[in-house]
Amino acid sequence: MVSMHIDTGDMLSAAWYVAHTKPRQERTAAEQLRRQDFEVYLPLFKVFREPGRRRRASATTRAVSGPATGAGVQPGAHADPALIAHEPMFPRYLFLRPTRATQSLSVVRSTVGVSRLVMFGHQPATLADAAVQAIRQAEKLRETAALADIGPYRPGMAVRLRDPALAGVQALVQAVSADRVTLLLDILGRPQTVQVEFGRIAPL
Repeated sequence: MVSMHIDTGDMLSAAWYVAHTKPRQERTAAEQLRRQDFEVYLPLFKVFREPGRRRRASATTRAVSGPATGAGVQPGAHADPALIAHEPMFPRYLFLRPTRATQSLSVVRSTVGVSRLVMFGHQPATLADAAVQAIRQAEKLRETAALADIGPYRPGMAVRLRDPALAGVQALVQAVSADRVTLLLDILGRPQTVQVEFGRIAPL
């Protein structure tokens, strides 16, 4: 008979559980679970923030995700940080795992911000560590994307100017850089190109 040794330490390092959070409370749930000594991973996705949109607490965005994400907030050499946000990659979901063999999952469902622990039948659903590592890599790759790649503006797109002096004037996007957009305007019957910041235009 072949005996099988199960290393509980390896099991702890490999098994990730999935928590379903309350609406818009992913960061709160992650912080509370971390305080209870769980290892927590909340994947965050870098997105373009529309100028004037209510700012979220960017200071806590990476603090909650912590070193587990492996990606710091580096919006780019010239990009305006005010135009970048980090939102949950999977809204209302996060991953966690115990840090010791005796740690119970029963406290998860009563944690502030958590709605429930995702179950398959009577057993908690688990995600392979390889799948979580793939998500980490996708998060890192997205973090290196330039603002021009994640922004809503593309060459040939029609936009309107927000500038009070030119409010309502339409233009065509000619080029997009890290922090500015080159526009083609028709001024007094003559085409002119101007460079403006992202916050000074809006899609039609």
